[in-house]
Amino acid sequence: CIALSSVTHHIRYLEDYVGGDLFERTANAISLNARGEAYSKSILGAFDTIHQATDKISQDIRDTPIRISCVPTLAGSWLAEQLAIVECEFPGQKIRCEFSPILADFAADDVDLAIRYGSGDYPGTITDLIYTDMLAPVCTPAMAAKLRRPDDLGSCLRLDSAESAPSGLSIWRYWAHLAGGEALERRFETQCPWVVQSSVFSLEVLQSVPSVAILERTVAQQYLDNGSLVAPFDLWVSAPYGYHLVTSKRRALQPSAKRMKSLLKQSIQEHFPKKTSSSDRP
Repeated sequence: CIALSSVTHHIRYLEDYVGGDLFERTANAISLNARGEAYSKSILGAFDTIHQATDKISQDIRDTPIRISCVPTLAGSWLAEQLAIVECEFPGQKIRCEFSPILADFAADDVDLAIRYGSGDYPGTITDLIYTDMLAPVCTPAMAAKLRRPDDLGSCLRLDSAESAPSGLSIWRYWAHLAGGEALERRFETQCPWVVQSSVFSLEVLQSVPSVAILERTVAQQYLDNGSLVAPFDLWVSAPYGYHLVTSKRRALQPSAKRMKSLLKQSIQEHFPKKTSSSDRP
């Protein structure tokens, strides 16, 4: 709704601009005069052109797919639920999803939204930290039955990751330092003989080979829930890196992509409630 005073102001501005009256005014009404009628007929086609052009560009935007690039670890029900909301609010919106741990090339790949795990230092982007996971040693119940205390993990076949913490510590030493201090960390100074870069593959190895791996809770949750894997000492610590929602500084988001970004930021904490860190316990 536009205030009457605003309409009056714009009429007066237009008349000042053209240099003459365009309206007849009475005590209770206002209407176009002859000059205003002629002017209206002359510009009506231009307004129609603007309206058509606006409709066309709006349709082009709606026909442009939202391109989402996400790390494989979050390719599950949480992301699917947010896509369902966007489909409900923007019926017919085209969506393209791809899953990769590598940072998207926003210029070359036309990606609108990317979710990445890391430090968040991505030049040329707008980065929002949306979630920091917890991690802990995970293994099968049979393997856990052989463990009496955290120190025993130092003698097991441990699966390591090529990734290290920002401090340079291996993931095992990073976990041990937070979970038990320097004494426990020293138990893991020896390099692990197995390095498995894929968390998903680590889940398969754990169930085939008697071993232990440091995994994030979002990765292992399904297996923890069904009992095929356990966290033997329940010593969870905050992961060294977080999940970031990344967009380009140079790319304007269409309304449906803006909505998707908002949904992702709002919903992730509800879907992945954070477990208390062992360092936070009394």
